[in-house]
Amino acid sequence: MLLPGLNLIKNIFVLFFFALILILSNPAQSQPLRPYFQQQVSYSIRVTLDDVHHFLRGNISIEYTNHSPDSLHYLFFHLWPNAYQNIYTTFSKHFLENGSTDFYYASDSTLGFIDSLNFEANGLKTKVIYDSVNQDIIKIILPFPLKPANKIIVQTPFRIKIPTTFSRLGHAGQQYQISQWYPKPAVYDRLGWHPIPYLDQGEFYSEFGSFDVHITLPKNYVVGATGTLQNTGEMQWMNEKSTLAGQQFSKFKMEELTIPNSLRKGQATAFPPSDKETKTLHYKAEQVHDFAWFADKRYSVLKSTVKLPSTGREVITWGMFLPEHAHPWFNSVLFADSAIYNYSKWIGDYPYPQVTVVDGALRAGGGMEYPMITVISESRSPEILD
Repeated sequence: MLLPGLNLIKNIFVLFFFALILILSNPAQSQPLRPYFQQQVSYSIRVTLDDVHHFLRGNISIEYTNHSPDSLHYLFFHLWPNAYQNIYTTFSKHFLENGSTDFYYASDSTLGFIDSLNFEANGLKTKVIYDSVNQDIIKIILPFPLKPANKIIVQTPFRIKIPTTFSRLGHAGQQYQISQWYPKPAVYDRLGWHPIPYLDQGEFYSEFGSFDVHITLPKNYVVGATGTLQNTGEMQWMNEKSTLAGQQFSKFKMEELTIPNSLRKGQATAFPPSDKETKTLHYKAEQVHDFAWFADKRYSVLKSTVKLPSTGREVITWGMFLPEHAHPWFNSVLFADSAIYNYSKWIGDYPYPQVTVVDGALRAGGGMEYPMITVISESRSPEILD
């Protein structure tokens, strides 16, 4: 039995504990937040793929609009390809803590980085300060304060050594997964700056804006990307590939799964030689927070459309996959149609003009979603893929 004094202390402690829970569950009461705002970042990117040495070379121009009530004297940027440059990065340590030694013992030829940077703001040189702990975070000192409601143009050339696929950004031979790749401003919100090093687990906090992206690469690559393809000739070629694949896989029925043994067992298709002629693909995307693209010369392509339940607007769906993965992937666009339709019915209409599902060499979990495109690692059955 507790003495009266101890019982009083216990009751006070219980009341304090529940009061603390209420305060912590409602941070607005413990610390008033500033009015909400959201910065806007619009990108123009031109990049060329070197599929012999696995490099990207390009230029980026970023229009950064300051919707905050603050004058900004600097911008934080992510240089996420630098997460793959050595064993001392936060990504490398995180990878090792999760029990994987693949990256720690990787050869130098399989690592990645971003360099050849030369930042300017409105045509004026900027000072760049690298984070002392994370090589994939920098601070760009602006040549003049960026006042509220004003814009600034930040641009730089860049070169990316594409790593072997250890996580998201990478290549498996001449299959490319290009994500978390370009110099990207960190988010500035009412709590301040959020510069975050690349991690194998977790999501990515990014500003919304528009993308205007040109990708130059050998002509026989199939590319899936965020945004809407602007090239009429390329769209015609993709439609032809879809028709051919549709004829090839039309006999595969979900009920029968009569897939040839050669495809069911998954013998790897060899990479064909790269075409000596190149093409430049042009993509546009509005009100998205990221841009990712995936490329392979071997992809089969399927195309469909789905009519949204509320507005009747049609959304194009694409499935891109390796021939040896036809067993789970031959109905991929139907799975995408179903997902888009049902989520639109339950949550609200899908806001973009297309969605692409790509069969890729992802190592960070079973799949990774980006605006208008999702990459999925190898699935063993149609049911799992669905």
